[in-house]
Amino acid sequence: MAKILCTVLISVLFVANAAAQEQVAPSAPRTSVSVADFRRLALMGESFDLESSKLAVAKATRGSIRRYATGLINQFRLNYARLSAGAGLFANIPALPGDPEAAIAPFLDPRRQTMLNQLNTAQGRILDRLYVDMQLGMRQELIALYETYLQTGGDAQLMAFAQSRLPALMNEQRTIARLAGRSRMR
Repeated sequence: MAKILCTVLISVLFVANAAAQEQVAPSAPRTSVSVADFRRLALMGESFDLESSKLAVAKATRGSIRRYATGLINQFRLNYARLSAGAGLFANIPALPGDPEAAIAPFLDPRRQTMLNQLNTAQGRILDRLYVDMQLGMRQELIALYETYLQTGGDAQLMAFAQSRLPALMNEQRTIARLAGRSRMR
């Protein structure tokens, strides 16, 4: 019985991992990013981080994942405060309320919403694995976006924001990669 249960659990983890990888697979690499696209894609990434991290804080089984998720939530609040000071950076994007402590309406595309739905229904180690895999994919996607914008962007204020945010994204990527290594050992 234990052998069958173990086999079923491994199968479920394999399928969940494959689904997560499919969901976070970034689109084809961009050679340039417009100001409008950068604003939209950056905010979708930040919004996904916030919403997925809220789920991880509430449901993850590993303390290290909950701590990482809490850090992303706090980073969002810091970025939000910086963006609020120069609200013109993200003008006309409906996700940000006047108060960073207020409930944020997620600004997500169908792919990210599907990913959140998967996290919301997952439990235990499956949730831990999905969250880590999704965060790895999202970090890769956001780093590529920010690097591309820094090479091709046209708004000095937005480029300054991207330049200041990129090192934090890279640090988050290193941290989640370490968590992924540990989660794969279990």
